[in-house]
This record gives sequence, C-alpha cells and structure tokens, in this order.
Amino acid sequence: MKKILLLLALSAAISSPLGAENPEDSEPSVKKKDYFFKSSKPVRQIESLYVSVIGATPTDVQNASGVTLVTSKDSIKRIALNPTGLNVAIIKKDKKGRYSLETMTTDGESKKQMSFDAKHLGTPYAAAFSPDARQLAVATDKGTWLFETKKFKQSGELPAFTCHPDMLVFSPNAYFLVAAGDKKVEVMNFEQKTMRRVINPGETVTDVVFSKSSEDMAVMTDDGMVEIYDTRSFNVKQMIEDLDKGTACDFNFDGKYLAAAANDDKVTIINLLKPEDRIIMEIPDSTLNDAIFIKDSNENTILSASTDRGIRARRLQLEPYYAKLVSDEVDMKMTEWLKKMPDESLEDYRLRVNEETRAKQRRLFEDEISTRLAGNLTAMSTISLGQYDADNEVLAVNFDNMPTIFLPMPRADLGGINSASDLIISEQQYGLLGDDTFELIYAKFTNRNTGAEYIYDNVDRKPMDYMHNDNVVSLELVQQQMMEEIKLEEIKEQIMSEAKKDNIISDHTNISVNSEVIPDYDADGKKILNYNVNISYEVDPEFSAQEDFAPGKYRAEQSGAASSMLNIVKNAFEGDFSNYVKAGKRLNVKISGTADASQIRNTIPYDGAYGDIEDEPVYKGNQMSAITVTQKGGIDSNEQLAFLRAFGVKEYLDANVAGLKDMDTRYSYHIGVSEGTGSEFRRISVQFTFVDAF
Repeated sequence: MKKILLLLALSAAISSPLGAENPEDSEPSVKKKDYFFKSSKPVRQIESLYVSVIGATPTDVQNASGVTLVTSKDSIKRIALNPTGLNVAIIKKDKKGRYSLETMTTDGESKKQMSFDAKHLGTPYAAAFSPDARQLAVATDKGTWLFETKKFKQSGELPAFTCHPDMLVFSPNAYFLVAAGDKKVEVMNFEQKTMRRVINPGETVTDVVFSKSSEDMAVMTDDGMVEIYDTRSFNVKQMIEDLDKGTACDFNFDGKYLAAAANDDKVTIINLLKPEDRIIMEIPDSTLNDAIFIKDSNENTILSASTDRGIRARRLQLEPYYAKLVSDEVDMKMTEWLKKMPDESLEDYRLRVNEETRAKQRRLFEDEISTRLAGNLTAMSTISLGQYDADNEVLAVNFDNMPTIFLPMPRADLGGINSASDLIISEQQYGLLGDDTFELIYAKFTNRNTGAEYIYDNVDRKPMDYMHNDNVVSLELVQQQMMEEIKLEEIKEQIMSEAKKDNIISDHTNISVNSEVIPDYDADGKKILNYNVNISYEVDPEFSAQEDFAPGKYRAEQSGAASSMLNIVKNAFEGDFSNYVKAGKRLNVKISGTADASQIRNTIPYDGAYGDIEDEPVYKGNQMSAITVTQKGGIDSNEQLAFLRAFGVKEYLDANVAGLKDMDTRYSYHIGVSEGTGSEFRRISVQFTFVDAF
C-alpha cells in the first residue's frame, strides 16, 4: 500500500513545484507544467513518490528522479517501501498467475535481499512495513507472517485474515494492521494480535488510509463513497458521498482535509469539518490512479497525483485546523499554569488551583489564542445591519466572514445610526465554532456620530470541549504529578551538587527536568494515562568543550553534563520513581542526539563500543532514515556522531538502570546537525513515556 510519506530525494525534486495554487482560486486546475515526473507508461502506484510503479509488462520500479531501481518481466502487483527508504518489498505475478515476493535494495544496485518461501508460507498477496521500519508483514493464503528487516528472517506469525487481502496497511501508531479484500476490511489489534473489527462495505474497497494522528481511518469504495471511522470505537463518524469513481484517498497532515481521486481526471479535496466545502482539481487528458499529500523541503503541503502520463504535483494553501492549534497551545499553557510556583506555599497553590479556577483559566487561554489566530476579522469583513428585535432590544449586525451577532442597543438610539459604517468596533475577541470557523464573542461598538458605546459579550458561549471530550486529567492526578516533579528537582539538585564537588560540571551546566500526565487511548480504545519524564541540559558555550562533548566524542561518560543527566535518571528510576518501572509494561524512550556542523576532514575512528550498527532506523527531523556505523568504516559524518551520542544513552540505560530491561522498552533515535559550529551544539536529551502508567 502507499501512504508512507517519506520525502528523501523527493523533497529536493519538488522544493519549488510548478503551478502553485492561487488561494483565491476555488477550482484550481493542474496544467502541463505541473509534471515533475513524466513517463511513457502509466504510474500505477506511489510509495511516497520515492518509489513509483510504472504499469504494464514489463514493469519498472523507479524513484522520483526517474532512475529505474527494479525492472521485472512479471507484472508488479504491489510494492511496500521501508519507511527508511532502504529497501522495497515487491509482489509480482507471472504469466502463469503465480505470485512471488522479494525485497530489493533501493541504492541503485537493486540487490535482492529476500525471496519469500511461498511453498511453506503460502501465496503472498500483500505486504506492509511497520511504521518503525523494524518489521515487514506479509499476508498470504495460509496466514500472516512477520519478518525483521535487518536480515529479513521470520520473526513471528499473526492470526490469518479471512479475506483475500489486496492491501495491507499499518496505522501510523502501529496499533492496527488492516487487510482489505473481497469487499471486506479487517482491522487487527497489532499490539495484542487479535481481531478488532471486521467491516463489510458491500462494495470493492479501493483504498484504506489512516490520519497522521491515527485517530481516524478512511475506507474508500469504488462507488465513490468514503466512510471515516473513529479508531477508538471503529464506529462510522462521517460518510462522504458523490465522489464518482473512487480510486484513492489521503488525509492531509492535520486531518482537516481529505483528498479523493474521485474520477479519471479530477481530485476532490474535502473539508471534513464542512463537507460541502470542496475544491475540485481537474487533471485534464489523464487517467488518475493515485493521490497523496506530501511536504516539500520547505514544509509546504503538496498534493501529488499519479496518472497514466506521470506524476503531477500541486502546492496547496489549505486553512489550518485552528481548533487543534488552539487545543495544543492551551494544553501547553495549562501545563505551566498548573505547576506550583517556586515561592508558592502548598496552601496558596491549592487556593489558586482547583477545578473551578482550572476550567476558567483554560477558557481564558482558549479565547486569547483564538483571538490571536483570527486576526482582525471585523476589519476584513463587509458589515451590514439587519433587523432590530424590539422585544429584546438587540440589533442584528451581519458579517460576510462570521456569523451574525445581536448587539444590545436601546430603541431610542436607533435614530443615530444610518448604516454599519457609523459603528466603530474595538476590543474584539474571537472564538471557534465546531466547523473550525471563527465567531465574534466580545467587542465594543462606538457610534461615531453620538459617541454612545455598546458592548457585545458572548464569552460565556459553549467552550471548545468538542476537542477534548473526556480527555482531561483529574486535578488530583495533576497535583500528584506536580509533587513528583518537585522530587525530581530535588534529585537533580543533589546529583548536580555532587558533580560540581567532583569538578565534573560547574555552574555553567544547567540540567532541566519536568514531567506531565498525558491522556491517550490504547489499541482497544480504552482511555489510558501516560506519564512523561523529560530531561535535558544546556552548557554555556564558552564552557561546552570542557563540560560537554569535545569534538569527535560520543560516549556519554565523555561528557560531564551528559553523564550527570543520566545519573539523575538512574537515581530517580531506582528510587522515588521506581513504582513506574514495572516488568512487562510499555516504556517508550525517545533519545535525541545532536552534532555541530564542524567539517570532518579525516575519518574519526570508531572504537566499537556499541558494536557494529547497520541500517538502524533513525529520525532526521520528522523524516525516517537509517544509519550505519562500523569499526571498519569509522565516522565520517556529523550525523553518525549525533546518532552515537543518542545510541550511547540507550546502552547506558540498559546497563545501569535497574528494571528497564524487564520492561517492554522501545527506543527511538532522533538526530540533528546544527547549522552552527561549536561544542554547545553537541548534546543529548531523553523523553521517557511510561504507557498506561496509572
């Protein structure tokens, strides 16, 4: 299946796509110049556009630059791209109707890595890589099999799907593995290896795709219908109709829009909060096979469509999901507001923070942020006056970009107003409606002729609870977490004091610790609470080389700041926080390692402290990639240094923190190279997420 949004070479290929959309054009068309990948054969399928299947026999697998990676005399039925971009799984069908599967490298040499044992495991029909790139799932007529992706050795077996799967799809959070075929969609709880839901649309399924947050799943059928399911309950939450011949669909990055390849020559972009709000993109003289959202190197949203003539790209200017922006920022501000201030007594804290004040403060933040995001909407509006309600003494004021308001005004004052231009509007505040549009909730209106003032006040309207539902942490638990954070601060101060006495660090190193409770849902849809513990450090630039990593160094013990930080983790998790370290419980550890941009002129020897590391999945920014470090090859890039600093944290934790090895601990590595040079850019940080901790 497609939908693995990995840019790799593509980001450079479309950093300045042609035919950028005019935001005022409600029905943009795609012109000939919008091609960035032309072909004499149909482009049947896109895998992040990095790998493309060019149809008809013989079949080629090419990258976005048009370089052929694989040529096959057989028909290629499906491809699945490893999120790291290292290899691709190809399902082929020969002239006798026999299916086969093999994995190939994408480095230009097209080396075959695995031939699937169809004799014992069955006929392969569909395959998908897990989001963390560590597993490949293959569905056959005999079962569903898992392979680790380093050597492609079989690592497990899943319950068989009852349908003949035409496609396999992982949810981005890896909670679900979905098979579609025989007019059926089967959703497996990948965590528990149990069947979660079977959906019978009654028509041929042409696409299944998850939103990037994994909160929604869209099922498209060939009759032009899309059903969107809430993945907590797998009940239908929305139905999109009238899409003609449905071929493929994709959520945009915040989940507000759905792009649907809805006919041979057009893509329909639907605002899911206002389904009647649609943009039609015509692709003339083409037969459309696929459409996905991607981002270019400048983080612009691109809609890419594959056709019988090649791939066309179009930059879009879509409205952001304002409610999510507000909700995320409110959560961040509330986290800070709920903390006990350094000089605040416990009694004063409890007076300041209670259920009533928390709700009031959240509402204030919502209105403040909504007002900032809205801008000055009244100034951009064409305003007119409506009817006057004499019984309630309110005057209707109409806006062409917001709902009408009813302004309190005495009947005697009506004579002093001839038109809307007589009213000066100030002190505006805005709120959000359920369809993600703004409304005026407070303003002062002044009659420029008489000086009379009128106040419109609707700040007590319904708040944005539709974004939160029951996803709120109890105040009792927040206060418990706050007290634990105080303990964490005490541990930090003790460790730092000892390190300073031993001249490991000085006052020029500052270590930060914090914790938070995060509401979430598990793969069965049950509400859970995760516990995050974050720890990071900074060193004053002029002291970084002495107290942090020196050039070319990567072991944690070679940095006084890093080793002190990890000593805090050890003391905390073996002491006051040991109740969260439970055998078998899930722990996600996100380790970030950075390097500066200093040029490596000569290969730095790698001492093999962590063994040879080959094709380890890592995140560079938001994109997944892979990295290799061996003793023979040494270190010749700053990215390798950044990775080794992160990997060394994992090695330290496994070796030194009691109990972590007994947990279901899953590490992810996030590496970055700064634009600047200097030791202040060489550092590490760690985020621990104890899943379902309470």
